[in-house]
Amino acid sequence: MKRVYLFLTLTLIILFMSACRSGSEQASSTQETVRRSTDPVSISFWHTFNDEETKTLTALLQAFNKEYPHISVQLQQVPFSDALNKYKTVAQANNAPDLFRAEIAWTTELASLGYLMSLDAFLPEEKASDFLPAALAYARYQNHIWGVPQVTDCLALFYNREMVGQPPKTLEELVEVSKMLTSPGQQYGFFYRGDPYWFTPFIWAFGGDLIDSESLKVKIAEPEAIEALQFLIDLRTKHQIVPPSVDFANDYDNMMIGFKNGQYGMIINGPWSTADVFDGPAFKNKPENLGIARIPAGRGGHGSPVGGHNYVIAANTEKLFATWDLVDFLSRPENQARFALQNNLLPTRESTYQLPEVKANPVIQSFKHVLDAANTRPVIPQSGAIFIDLKPAYQAALLGEKTPETALKEVEAAWQQLLAEE
Repeated sequence: MKRVYLFLTLTLIILFMSACRSGSEQASSTQETVRRSTDPVSISFWHTFNDEETKTLTALLQAFNKEYPHISVQLQQVPFSDALNKYKTVAQANNAPDLFRAEIAWTTELASLGYLMSLDAFLPEEKASDFLPAALAYARYQNHIWGVPQVTDCLALFYNREMVGQPPKTLEELVEVSKMLTSPGQQYGFFYRGDPYWFTPFIWAFGGDLIDSESLKVKIAEPEAIEALQFLIDLRTKHQIVPPSVDFANDYDNMMIGFKNGQYGMIINGPWSTADVFDGPAFKNKPENLGIARIPAGRGGHGSPVGGHNYVIAANTEKLFATWDLVDFLSRPENQARFALQNNLLPTRESTYQLPEVKANPVIQSFKHVLDAANTRPVIPQSGAIFIDLKPAYQAALLGEKTPETALKEVEAAWQQLLAEE
């Protein structure tokens, strides 16, 4: 279905006026111009929350039903690994659920396929401005808003305060501090992963980039990215401040075990892992021992990739206003705060961070500081696929099987082909 048709459809629903209104007129319209129905309605909601997060969602839906007794919500928990392909299959058949919790990289792809409803009319600028810029960036595509940021995350430097007095602010300091902490075979100052998502902060720190979202120029093989990859290799081979063995299949678990036991002074991870960290011997009953800071900067500044999920509404929904009522309810600052405090998640609204209970949470506030300097991955329909080619090349370079330049040149060629296919 063509996107212009979606805009006209939304306009007909929202406004009592001619369908010849332009897209810009739609964006300036508001849902309050329509008389709302209180007839019973059932909406479908596919989500990818884990079991603990689903408990929070269920409790919020009970409160929603008290406020909107005429709206019933049919929940379906979809495994994250299958969710995107399943959604595309049903959307292509015009049978998509009314509401879907989409990973941020999926949003632009689904919008480009015509599967999503534009939400411009529901999020005028004065309302959209309350969402964190880094989170809202992944809901925008071709000057329209296609989703409401539900949760965000980013990578940060975790450090053991008993081992590291002050976190390093630069990459040079990271090396220096790590050398003082390292006792080969027993303790290491730092640990980094073989997952390419963990590589991106260093690309940005050296002033590089992945793909330019506007020009679609592939930049992964430029000198800055090559230098960033060589820097990570040097941490193991030259500076010897990270464990010498490489086990990509288990490196996340190995990283967490070592950090929780006090074997590694610093790691890079996200907010989803904090509950696990606090269960470790080095942090149990002393949560203040966990420090969270921005990833050390290089000449290109700080860099941290942003993740998260958006609420998106199906293009062919016949229950637009009831679905929006649910999205709007779940996105209220106080309800975002419940997810944040109960499930170690990061809110997407500035006003949520100002609530007393959120301001009092040191982990959330530390990550907010990191988010304020975070970077966005390419906001393009292909963004969900770029790490497929980067992963084997990145790991081959870390193993010494390919030079950084050769590895990233291969990624450059693959990404150029990926972009050309669209």
